[in-house]
Amino acid sequence: MEQPAHDLRRTLRGHAAELAPRRFGGLVIVTAVHVSFAALLILGMKGGEIMDKVEDLVAVAQQEQVEAKPPPPPPPDLVKPPPPFVPPPDISIAIDAPASTTAIATTSVAPPPRPATPPAPPAPPAPPPTQLEPVMATRSKPPYPTISQRLGEQGTVELMVTINTGGNVTGCEVTKTSSSKRLDDAACSHVQARWKWKPPTQNGQPTEARTAVRVVWSLLDAR
Repeated sequence: MEQPAHDLRRTLRGHAAELAPRRFGGLVIVTAVHVSFAALLILGMKGGEIMDKVEDLVAVAQQEQVEAKPPPPPPPDLVKPPPPFVPPPDISIAIDAPASTTAIATTSVAPPPRPATPPAPPAPPAPPPTQLEPVMATRSKPPYPTISQRLGEQGTVELMVTINTGGNVTGCEVTKTSSSKRLDDAACSHVQARWKWKPPTQNGQPTEARTAVRVVWSLLDAR
């Protein structure tokens, strides 16, 4: 009785080693074989009967193992998803904040308006120039031209003369003729050469002046 039991244990260990990588169904069958074997030992069966039972169980186990469901088909090839996008790390540069300036509002009170000052009085007008004064000592009569005496030429000529700051005549213009050019020219030449004036002054300074002069030519004065 001891020799057959030892062989059965070895055989069962071999089957167990072969059935280890099988699926869960094969493990269940092997477990059932062990349970049956233990029951036979307990009931005191003979060695030959135990071997027959074991071979039957092994045959049943192999048959059920052959008829095991085929493995499921492999999963379809799936498109490998792209690697997840990892955003670059945010780089923050610390910038020194400008120094805070506190604005101080100042309220300026406008000074009271000054009283309106009266406008300055206009400057007094310049005093008028003094009067032009002739130097009577120079007021001589011009000589009568000889030819005019012979021809009997006479008349009155009016002149406009210009007097400089020295009192001398610098210009002479006939404004009314005596009807004789000879007498007009003789009058201008004599007045410009002989007559003098005291020039007018303004603010203490002598100024130029113009004045009218009348020269009378009469044959009575020529005799």
